[in-house]
Amino acid sequence: MSKDNIVSLIQGFTIELNPKVRFKLNSIPLDSKNHIYITYLPDASENDILETVEFVSNQKLIPIVHLPARTMKDLDHVRDFLKEVRKRTDSSKILVIGGGGDQRGSVTSSLDILDSDLLAEFGFHHIGIAGHPEGSPDISQDTINEFLNKKFELSKTSNLDLELVTQFFFNAQPFIEWCEKLKKENINLPVRVGFPGPASFKTLLNFGLMSGVGNSLNFLKKNSSKVSDLLTKTSNDEMLLELSNYASNLSPLKSFHCFPFGGFEKTCMWLNEVQSGSFSLENDKLKLHKKIF
Repeated sequence: MSKDNIVSLIQGFTIELNPKVRFKLNSIPLDSKNHIYITYLPDASENDILETVEFVSNQKLIPIVHLPARTMKDLDHVRDFLKEVRKRTDSSKILVIGGGGDQRGSVTSSLDILDSDLLAEFGFHHIGIAGHPEGSPDISQDTINEFLNKKFELSKTSNLDLELVTQFFFNAQPFIEWCEKLKKENINLPVRVGFPGPASFKTLLNFGLMSGVGNSLNFLKKNSSKVSDLLTKTSNDEMLLELSNYASNLSPLKSFHCFPFGGFEKTCMWLNEVQSGSFSLENDKLKLHKKIF
């Protein structure tokens, strides 16, 4: 049953692609049901992002571009960007986030974009928004809660189909508690969990420090058995098992998003194997039929 839960959660997974990585790829080894989130970091070239959208579309895959509010100069900039994205894909999906870095113009938050008619104007109706199970180093918890409630209310009065897409973490318990809080507060939005893909402990630690994943990072550093495990293998199987079992129990957790910290192509291959059920479970550890890492 546990294996079935893992396969069920992984079905239709999504994965993150940085445009800098895209230029090293000749193809993307994924099924058409698996969509690609395209990052838009503060130092990114908009042309590189648009070229990546086109590259993913040409692979017969669905691109889901990040739209970081604070990077946008104004709503005209948002309109121009969405117009260029629409030229390269017929995807109705997009991820609208506050974004990192300093505010560059008059767009102060993702709500400014969600409150406008721009997403609907360009045919984006399935909208990912940021979920912060462990808070954010850039925003106070009170602001996070306030904005989430406003977005949920907006989802009830608009044609926007919202989904919470979370930051990655290393400890499932705070995430599960956060999901249960959503249920208690009747914030009925589906959750796509952000999961750190297979990678060395050093790589995971570095990304965790850059992203400020809080209590989960402290858990990873303090729990020596976890550290030892991640030094000798590359995937957090116990957390994947815990999340998949939780997802099977009437929880808001509906889908899976992977951060490919151990390399994009190898992570795609690992996900394909898990999605197809090409593994066995031995003492709560995944043993893939094909060696990837």
